[in-house]
Amino acid sequence: MTQCKAIIEYDGAAYGGWQIQKNAPSIQEELEKALFHLSGERIRVRGAGRTDAGVHARGQVAAFTAPPGVPIERLARAINSRLPDDIAVVSAVPADDAFDPRRDCALKQYSYSLSLGHIRPALGRGQTWHVKWNVDADRMLQAAPYFVGTHDFTSFANRERGGEDNIRTIERCDLVVGMRDRAGRTRLDFRIEGRSFLYNMVRAIVGTLVDIGAGRLPPEAIPEILEEKSRAAAGQSAPPRGLCLEWVLYPGDDRPAADR
Repeated sequence: MTQCKAIIEYDGAAYGGWQIQKNAPSIQEELEKALFHLSGERIRVRGAGRTDAGVHARGQVAAFTAPPGVPIERLARAINSRLPDDIAVVSAVPADDAFDPRRDCALKQYSYSLSLGHIRPALGRGQTWHVKWNVDADRMLQAAPYFVGTHDFTSFANRERGGEDNIRTIERCDLVVGMRDRAGRTRLDFRIEGRSFLYNMVRAIVGTLVDIGAGRLPPEAIPEILEEKSRAAAGQSAPPRGLCLEWVLYPGDDRPAADR
């Protein structure tokens, strides 16, 4: 029996998140159903991270036992033929039996997309947060570097836990400001990297940065908010639709060419 490492892409709008749950469809459930239809066997799929309801992925990593009788080079296409259109296996390759997509992770990147302007977007609206009030990107650029480093992120997690459980290391937190489109909208793309994140942590960071851009908080408030260790001290949580898991790296992996 061969273990596989697969890269999964999905639009999370119709799902309650990655993990199987009782009251909503999930990405994990759809993958396991596809493998069952392919093999007639119950095959467990493990992911690198539990993306929340409505969150997307371009580079989720999953591990599962390859179904017997399907050549590995045809496995991605075979699974895709049994998946809904909003989920796709990008690739599937053999992996070491000891490979654990969550515990072995070295670095993840999440992106978050905002569309700034009075005219709501019709295209891509399910993958961006439309912010129609005035936001100063320069203020957000000033604040973003405060998140880089090792901190207690209790103030940016919706499930507060005491002690070291809420300590995380952020390797990168920045944003790219795009050009204005014909409707007068400006696109902002955040990039946040770390090995692991707390529940709703990235959305809380982005929402707080938007509050800073709107003038509700000063850029230099971030260290004090971190010190407070209370979710009430930080800003709003950004909605899930703008969040995407871009990639997951493991020891020995090279960064994607676009991020070097």
